[in-house]
This record gives sequence, C-alpha cells and structure tokens, in this order.
Amino acid sequence: MHDIREASKMDTAIHPDYNQTSATGPWFRMDRYAKGFFFCSVYGQLTGASLDFSVYEATDATGSDEVILGAAIAMAQGSKIVEATVLCDTVQVADTVIITPYTFTGQGRLTAGTALTYTAAAAENLSSRAFLNTGDNAAATSLGACINDATYGVPGVLATVDTATVTLTMDEPGDGAFDITESDAATLVVTDIIQQAYFEVAVQDMDCDDDFTHIGARVSGVDATSKFSCVLLRAIAGYQPVGQAVVGYDDAS
Repeated sequence: MHDIREASKMDTAIHPDYNQTSATGPWFRMDRYAKGFFFCSVYGQLTGASLDFSVYEATDATGSDEVILGAAIAMAQGSKIVEATVLCDTVQVADTVIITPYTFTGQGRLTAGTALTYTAAAAENLSSRAFLNTGDNAAATSLGACINDATYGVPGVLATVDTATVTLTMDEPGDGAFDITESDAATLVVTDIIQQAYFEVAVQDMDCDDDFTHIGARVSGVDATSKFSCVLLRAIAGYQPVGQAVVGYDDAS
C-alpha cells in the first residue's frame, strides 16, 4: 500500500499571518500534477468582518499574466464555522445568541438545521432556551448549559466554559459546522476561531494552450483582527516518488 506522501505533495500556499489586508502566496507548478486543492483557514474574525479567498493561474513561478480561476469565495464572520468563542460582558436581559447547526447529507453537502435562539433573562430556563444575565461568569455557565442541553441544546455542538467565555466546537470534530449571530456585539462578543474554505483545480481547467502552468492563492479585504493561512495539496503526480519539503517525518508503522 502506498503512503499518501508518495503521490500527493503538501505545501504552504499562504503562510500564517495577521494585521495584513491582503496576501498572495507562491506560485506552484502544475505540469506534473493532475489536481490541486487549496485549503484556507481563518482565525479571529469579529462581527462584521470578512475576507475574500481566491485562486489564480499564471504562466510562471513569479505570477506572470495572473488570471483568476472561478470566483472569489467570501469568508464572512459567523458563517459555517467549526469553532468560536462567546465572551459574556455585562449581558443585558433580552440579548440573544442565534446558532444554526449544519450536518452532512447526501454527497457530503452541509445542510442547515433549525436556527435556535438563546435569550438572556433574569432566571435560567432550559426549556425556553433562556440563560442567566446576572454576572459575566454566571451568564457564560448558563449559556453553556443551554447549548449542551440534550433536548433544547444545539445538535452536534459542544459548549465548554472558562470564566466568562463559552467556547463552541463540534461534538465530533469535522462532522459539521454552525452559524452564529449575536444581537449585541458589545455584550456577547463572538469571535470565530476556525472557519475554512477550499478551492480545487483540475489541470484541464487551466489555460494550458496559453502556457498557464502555475497556480497560487490570495486573500484580500482582510480585517485587522483576522489571522489566515492556506495550504496546497497537489495530487495524482505524473512521477514518483514525491519529495516533501519538511524538517522531519514519521509514520504509524
């Protein structure tokens, strides 16, 4: 059995960065591969933040004659994320958090479930999805209890609480995502921790007749708080073995 590394090559397409409004990564050759798969991750987006993730083709390793492939992918805060935090900061009665879970259905598509609204109140009531607003730590503990409730909680989402912060993750990592919206970004401070997007390139989709041989990724319109990175997997190599530019390696054998 072949190892994954023997036929697929992984490289950093955009190195981890922040406090940058845009970034373009290196240009990778595709004349020896059949497929390219860019995977972009964003961390730290606050309410209202977004960025665009795009993939381009070029005629050489310096990015000459670059042309966008397909369309830019908008990565907006609170949309189909897999981890987020909610900081409770002087929560007021009637403040709300709305969470919509997504699960995978046919052909691996994310499908939205029911949007669930959790409302701050003077007393906790799990069946009404009401959480305490009396004190930041108490509000976070109560909100976490509401989200984790077996009947009235968010399916597939797990809440863990540390003082005044609720961290939301998936029960089973990689098995879904969720949307999150807060009514007041000052009292319920939502921060995206992991949002992801991908773009796949087939070599036949490139303009090979005009000598477009390289591909690269770009992020633009980035807000100051957001951090980002992107990796590229090139697969179905036309030669073997594939060399990996790494500091070390191991396997489970």
